[in-house]
This record gives sequence, structure tokens and C-alpha cells, in this order.
Amino acid sequence: MAVYTLPHEAFELLEEALGEREKAKKFARAMESAIEAIDEKARESIVEKKEHIKIEVREDLKKELVTRELFEKRFNVVDEKFKSLEKEMNERFKSLNFKLNIFIAIALITLTFANPTFVKLIERLF
Repeated sequence: MAVYTLPHEAFELLEEALGEREKAKKFARAMESAIEAIDEKARESIVEKKEHIKIEVREDLKKELVTRELFEKRFNVVDEKFKSLEKEMNERFKSLNFKLNIFIAIALITLTFANPTFVKLIERLF
């Protein structure tokens, strides 16, 4: 707690106005005590308002910003969707790979039987 002291000029004015040094000292001490009390109440009020403002800002931010918990929950949902999509795409690629292998086999067989040299070879063998 800071101690407040009246300036020397103010004390001299009090002494002059009251006519006695002791009365001026008592009055000055009373004024200093009153000023210190006012100062202390002002500090308490500022601290209280500061805490209140912090709480309000925190609440406003909670309304406006995404909390970590909500972010993680939404991230997990997106992650699950990506995993599901990846699984589905892998299944489709496997199916497409199988179909492509069958197509290549049919194409090779067709090209082989369409080759006149191969046909002549088969005629000679049978």
C-alpha cells in the first residue's frame, strides 16, 4: 500500500488557513488517510473490474472460437470419414485391378487366336 503525503505547499496553506500547526497536521493526516482509503478502494475496484472483464472476454471467446474439445471432436469425425473413403477406394481399386487383369487376359487370348501364324501352327498340330 502506497503512503500518500500532502505536498509541502498544501500543508503550508492549511497551516495558514487554520492558524495552528497542530490543527494543520491533524487535518493533513486525516486528508492523507482519506486519500489512501480512496486510492485503496479504487485499486480494489480496478482489480474487480479487471477480473469481470476477463471473464466476459473469455465467455465471448468461447462463443466465437472453437474450443479444443469441439475441434478434436470434429477432427475425429472428418478423420473417420476419410478412413471410410480410403477403405471404399481400396475396395474399388482391387475390383478395378481384377477387371483390368481379366481384360488383359482376354485381349492376349484374342490377339493370340487372331494371329494368322498361330492359327497355322494350331492347324499343323491338330
